[in-house]
Amino acid sequence: MKIKCRKVRHLYGNSKCCCFIGAAAVGILVILIFISGFSLLISCFDASDDLVSCMAVVALCAGSFAAGFTAAKRRRRHGLCAGLGIGILIYIVVFLFGIVLMKSFSGAGTFMKLILIILCSCIGGVCGVNTRMCKPPK
Repeated sequence: MKIKCRKVRHLYGNSKCCCFIGAAAVGILVILIFISGFSLLISCFDASDDLVSCMAVVALCAGSFAAGFTAAKRRRRHGLCAGLGIGILIYIVVFLFGIVLMKSFSGAGTFMKLILIILCSCIGGVCGVNTRMCKPPK
């Protein structure tokens, strides 16, 4: 009689929900770090409104890339779909934060932000799937 071994799932495992929540947290953290760094730069010298808006877009793109990369690296498959899903999730979170903080809806540039977030997170997802693994699976 053979004893069957069961595989133990890690905390993040391959569960889509846990993977996406963790990746979204990483993305939001990267966005906050970039915005904090850019605000420190802006406090040192006077910046135009166009430069401030460009810095915000760079922070948003970096955070969505990091979120897509993290989600795809944890799942190790379907990088484009993982990037698309996490991009939509990051957009919803950023949109809701904008509504809560500004206390109004501003339609200016929301479609462009959606396109940029989805594009960067899909690129991050493809890069995350194609990175080498530290330890091969058994």
